[in-house]
Amino acid sequence: MGVQSYLEVHPVFSLDEFRSELGESQTHYNLLMRATRRGLVDRVVRGVYVSRAGQYASVEPDPFVVATKLAPDTTLVYHSALEAHGLAHSPWRRVQFTTTRRVRRFAYRGFSYERYDLPSPLKPEGDVRFTTLLRRPGGVVRVSSRERTLVDAVNRSDLCGGPEEVFRSLASLPFVDSSNVIEYLRALGTSTAVARVGLVLEQRARDWYVAEDDLVVMRDMLGPGPYYFTGKSETGRWVATWKLYLPSDAADYEIWLNG
Repeated sequence: MGVQSYLEVHPVFSLDEFRSELGESQTHYNLLMRATRRGLVDRVVRGVYVSRAGQYASVEPDPFVVATKLAPDTTLVYHSALEAHGLAHSPWRRVQFTTTRRVRRFAYRGFSYERYDLPSPLKPEGDVRFTTLLRRPGGVVRVSSRERTLVDAVNRSDLCGGPEEVFRSLASLPFVDSSNVIEYLRALGTSTAVARVGLVLEQRARDWYVAEDDLVVMRDMLGPGPYYFTGKSETGRWVATWKLYLPSDAADYEIWLNG
């Protein structure tokens, strides 16, 4: 396969993928650079390219596929994971991901790309138990699992557009595997996350098929508390079963969560 043929069947690719398929030839690399100068290829960041040749000349690349080319362990997280799972209430033009590779924030074709650190308990290599592969039109992407996405969104609603966006997004979930939620919460090792997520699962227990036994397990994982639903130490309504303070606007939470 020549460089031109490669560009006509690979919408987004890394330099490593290019060399893996076409070889380490300097000639092939020079032809890639020439195609870039001619506008047949976009160099997104160092080592990541988007084809503008043939059928891709007027096609916008999938931003999630672009992100996966940054590093082999790139995982979509937070609101991007909600979008990838088809749950997000609102579309964003911001791509959130984790990777052990240092990647500076950058923008490409109207989307901003931002790297986040893995939660400390999952370092240094991450944990494949809490990720899944999803097929997109332009390739396959790695995403935080649906249950991990739920936990991350509830626990870090500040990174997902706030409680209203999170709850309206989660309202479309058909069911939740609470055993997977518990497994991830154990890996995180933070009682605050347990309290926040436990409250949400309790509110939707019937709809999401959450067993009471699993809620009991989660209550047993709590420390002495108190915990707060947001990052602020706001003492609104007290929920004794989860040792959790809800903020003053929490009356809206149940409305959002139930669609």
